[in-house]
Order: sequence, then C-alpha cells, then structure tokens
Amino acid sequence: MKGARATDTIGRRGLLGGGLAAAALAGAGLRPRRARADSPVVLTLAVWGAQAEEEAFKSVIDKYQALHPNVTIRLEVNGNSMQLYQLVDTRLAGRQAPDVFRIQYQQVGRYASAHALVDLTPYLDQGYANQFGPAFWQAVTFQDKQFALPHHTDTFALYYNVDFLRNLGVEMPRSLDLSLKWDEFIRIARQLKAKGDAPYGFAMGWQNSSAYRWLPFLYQHGGQMLDAELRQPLLASPTGVETLAWTQSWFKEGLVPPSTSVKSSEQTQNLFANGTIGMLLGGDWQIPFLQQNMTKYKWDVTYMPRDVAMASDLGGNCLAISRDSKNQDVAADFLKFIVSEENMRAFVTAAQFLPVRTGLMNQELAYALRPEAMKIYVEQARTIPDHLVRTVTMPVFSKINAAMADELDLTFTSGQDPATTAQNLDTKIKAVLGG
Repeated sequence: MKGARATDTIGRRGLLGGGLAAAALAGAGLRPRRARADSPVVLTLAVWGAQAEEEAFKSVIDKYQALHPNVTIRLEVNGNSMQLYQLVDTRLAGRQAPDVFRIQYQQVGRYASAHALVDLTPYLDQGYANQFGPAFWQAVTFQDKQFALPHHTDTFALYYNVDFLRNLGVEMPRSLDLSLKWDEFIRIARQLKAKGDAPYGFAMGWQNSSAYRWLPFLYQHGGQMLDAELRQPLLASPTGVETLAWTQSWFKEGLVPPSTSVKSSEQTQNLFANGTIGMLLGGDWQIPFLQQNMTKYKWDVTYMPRDVAMASDLGGNCLAISRDSKNQDVAADFLKFIVSEENMRAFVTAAQFLPVRTGLMNQELAYALRPEAMKIYVEQARTIPDHLVRTVTMPVFSKINAAMADELDLTFTSGQDPATTAQNLDTKIKAVLGG
C-alpha cells in the first residue's frame, strides 16, 4: 500500500495561518484520507530521549498495535537530537529515511523546505488545528501547509542542590514574582564555587545544537534578536552586546564548567547529579533522570533568574512523516493517534513534558514524578515571550541557530569580543533573511 502525496490542488488549498484543512478538502469534493492496513505494514519511528521517554513511546506503540494487528512499529532510539538528525539526513540521501521521526519545532522549516516531509493537510479533519495551541500549530506550518503534528513542549527553570544551598544559608524563591535577579543568581554561583561544595556554580543546558536557548537571556535583558516584523537583526544593540557579555562572564569567571558551551555534548544533568555544579538551568524532561540518579543530594526547582523582564525557552518536539515512507496513510493515522488527547496526556505525565493541546494545557495533570516541581515548570512556561515563539519557529531559523552556535561558541570558549559576536551574528542573520 503506497501512501499518497498531496496533489497540487490540495497543496494550494492547504492550511492558511492555522485554517481548516477539511473545509478546503470538502470544497474540492474530497475527504481526509484514512488508513487501511489490510495487509501487514511495518513502520519505523525514530526518536531520541531518556528512558522515561523511550518507555512512553513504547507504551503508545503497544496501544496502537493492539488496535491494528496488521501494523508493526519499530522504535529506533538515538542518543540526542543531533544524532537523530545526522541519521535522518544520511538516510534521506539514500531514500531510506524512517517513516516517522521526532523533530524539534525549530527544525521543521529546514526539513519541509528540503521536501523531506509529507504534507499532512489531506489527513486532517475539520477543526483539527483548533485543538492545539496557536504557537505550536504555527511551528509545524510551512508555506501554509502542515508538515508535522505538535506532540509536547517544555521549558527551562532552575534546578538547585538543596544541601549545598542550605550550607550557604540561601533560601530559593517559591513564587514567580520573587524569582532571583541576575546579580543575586551570580552571587549564589560565586558562593557555591568559593565555599567548595561544588567546583562550579552552575551550568546551562544549551548543548547539542540548542544555541537558541541563549535567547531567553536576551529577552530578560529587554532585547530581541529581530525586529517586530522579523526582518532585521537587532543583536548589535546595547542590550544584545550586554547580554553576550553577561553570559560570556560565566566562562571567564569559571562559574560554569568550560565543557558546557553550546557546541559541547556534555550531559549537564550528570554534572548536577554528581555535585560538580550546584545549580542547573535545565528542562522539565530531566526530572526522571535526576529522580533516579541524584541520590547523594537533595534537589529542588525554582524559577529562571530575571533581569528587567522574565522569559524562558520554547522547547518541545513534534512528529513528522518522511518522504520515504511507503505507507504514508498508516503513518499519518499513527501520528494522529500519538497526539490524541488521551495519548498526549499519558506521554507528558510519564515523561515529564508539557502538553500542547488546548484541552490539556490548563488542566492540572497527574505527573508521575515531582508534581510540585512540574507546577513551577507549568507556571514558567507562561513567561515564554510571544516574539520569541515567532522568532524560533521561522522556517529559516535552523540556519540562524547554526550561526548562533558558531558565534556563541567563539565567545564562550575563545574569548571573542561580545561586540564582534553581535555584529557577526547580525551580518549572518541578515544574509539568511535575504537582506
């Protein structure tokens, strides 16, 4: 059974700004495609993730296979997102990419523009777009068509070693409006290092192609990477240069391990679990690892530090079908099954993520681990700036992210002047934007 691709007619009637696919299809005298696995079908699902994520994927696969005995889904697990993208890129070149693969929102435009993904528009019912948060639906849209389905989101907050901070006599804030200011955060990091409880004060989890996670600090300082229309870069401004200088100072002062720059593959959660760092700017998905592995110390979570404003990171992933899938109808049915309300709830509560369905986003979910910590992440997620969301979900953002990784790494590891970094980035971003 071959999976049908969208015709040119259907393509022109795609989802415009999160519009309704089925309405367009009805106007063309067509209905959304349905899966028919009358003969045995084998699909591959390629993902990365920790053990909790892997188990959550296995659970939903088992449920789908129980309902569809003729379908077998093989799960391929990679170490991190970078490794998965390298695998997918190599296999796309040989026309043997996995049927379905996990993808960061920031990467959808790159794969869609390379014609590597299946247009999902023909498979979506009327009103389907309205079931998801607008920012996440926008993130899977390229040229008015849908090339992935939102699966979950996450954001950053601040993990801290309770034992280390108790020795310093430091109490962490328990409400968002009392979150640490930048200078307070740095003072605590210096105390941790000076007292000797931790060789380093903290680390930031922006490794493995995640340079975009630097952006919340820019917004906290009152800046933006692009103007309101997303047409002109703004990093070579006082706020941009000052933010670069502040984050560079972490490395200059030795407050963070030198191995934790943006191009590193260092596992920062390991450094936190073994007491090498006293604090970790990290995501909610790290909770299962810490719960299992950080047994020598007590730990807890508080909010991101702030400057003139509060901001956090847009994280999370979606799921897409590769152009190489020979069973695109079944793959699309499986995709919709994974992101259904019931299965999304089960996945995010088991793997410690945040939902992206509107019906779940404002519910108090029964998280498997550390529900009080997850409440902080849920609250922190409401501080993600709309402009940041629009920026990192641009179709060309993967190219901008690559430029950020190059320049930030030079700034942090080679001492490149922040003003030079800002100017270099503005020049590179302008080239990406076609300006």
